[in-house]
Amino acid sequence: MSKSFWVEQVTVVRELERTHAAFAAVWLAVSAILLLTSPWIAPISLVACIATFLVLGRVRRDLHRTHLELERVRGEQEALVERHVIDEITGLLTRRAFLEAAGEALKARDGGTSLAFFALDMDNLKVLNDSFGHRAGDFALSHIATTLKRLAPRVTAGRLGGDEFAFVLPCADEAEALAFGERFGQTLNTPVMAGGRRLSLSASLGVVMVPERTVYLSEAMQFADVALYAAKSAGRNKTAVFDADMLAELKHRRLIERELRAAILLNELDVHYQPISGLDGNLVAVEALLRWQSPSRGNISPARFIPIAESTALIDQLGEWVLRRALSDARELPDLRISVNVSANQLKRDDVVDMVARVLAETGHAPSRLTLELTESAAIQTTPDICRRLQALRDMGIRIALDDFGTGFSGFDYLRHLPVDCIKIDRSYIARLGDSETDNVFVSALASLANSMRLSVVAEGIETERQMLLARAAGCTLFQGYHLAKPMPKADLLRFFDHEIRQCA
Repeated sequence: MSKSFWVEQVTVVRELERTHAAFAAVWLAVSAILLLTSPWIAPISLVACIATFLVLGRVRRDLHRTHLELERVRGEQEALVERHVIDEITGLLTRRAFLEAAGEALKARDGGTSLAFFALDMDNLKVLNDSFGHRAGDFALSHIATTLKRLAPRVTAGRLGGDEFAFVLPCADEAEALAFGERFGQTLNTPVMAGGRRLSLSASLGVVMVPERTVYLSEAMQFADVALYAAKSAGRNKTAVFDADMLAELKHRRLIERELRAAILLNELDVHYQPISGLDGNLVAVEALLRWQSPSRGNISPARFIPIAESTALIDQLGEWVLRRALSDARELPDLRISVNVSANQLKRDDVVDMVARVLAETGHAPSRLTLELTESAAIQTTPDICRRLQALRDMGIRIALDDFGTGFSGFDYLRHLPVDCIKIDRSYIARLGDSETDNVFVSALASLANSMRLSVVAEGIETERQMLLARAAGCTLFQGYHLAKPMPKADLLRFFDHEIRQCA
């Protein structure tokens, strides 16, 4: 309700109080006159005066309570309005209030003044919430706001929802905006204590200059989001400034996304298979690798289109298509296990377990012959919910493999809390076996630890006989790489499999 409404209500109550006070004063005066002029009426007048005072006193008390109740309701209404304007966790503007304030800031900008419009996402808020609880997550969001206001006291900033923020700041040019973003990131990286825990926070920022790139709020938000995506793609915890090339990249990504969606529906994708051999050199499994030969664009690398799919819900459709195709092809390879990659984004949703169970039932594939591979870089995103889904898949009899082990993270900790059956040592370590003492020790120690935990160890990227011998000597039990066989279509795999069988016979 408007402020004028509450002023009007309070004024009415106060007028009533004054009216009753005036009435009581008049009645008292009349009673005094009657007492002097007509003594015989005095007792009646006195009784009437007392009764009137009692009634008026009760009415006054009721009016006072009404006045207090109006003030209380008014306070609640103002607090409710404030909650729609101020985010209660961060103290920043809410989405709607920020958009109004940012729009006004862009309109009120002086002709020679430039503004920087920033989009900001906190990195890994869900992981923080799942690991330490929502109080830690709320603290992190509040700390971001506090850091921002400390570095830029007069900033126009708002929380748009979840871990998304935006703010507008006067900046002379892109260099100054970039410098502020980097200074903010460095300040945010300073560890803080929350609930007895030491937290290291980070955020990704995208920025666009006004009016150099646009003068419209809607475009500023879009362009800042494009730059934010570029910052995330560059590894997070970075600031990226929007330029025209990013817009072209965005249009290209959307085009690839549309064409990929059509390719799934039209069954234009294909699956190639790379053999995995055991210690005796025999073929024991194959890894399913997605391929896309576009009619209009030719071969498109999975490194190009899979990240696009992962940034949308399209990864769910893509993952189900690959799994169904691989398990259908596996009917002609009854003695081999099939490995299929699964995205961490798929595992963020409960229906991934039902999807796998449904495809297994449709294809008649035995769960014990299926391995789902999760990259180690995706493993860093695992939460208790993801671990629960992985365990549910294992309970069905499916094996879980940790792929690309050792790439950029201290992966040994994952072996303690992730429900896995197999690790695949990244090809970068296998390539340096015999040339790097550090890699020799790493592979041997990892293989020894895995074997003690009854985990299979796959050496990826075997390209020479020497690497094969060294990986075997280090303790690896399974081997995959171009030295053994390249990824191949199903028809070629069937011929390769038949040749392997004849050799063993």
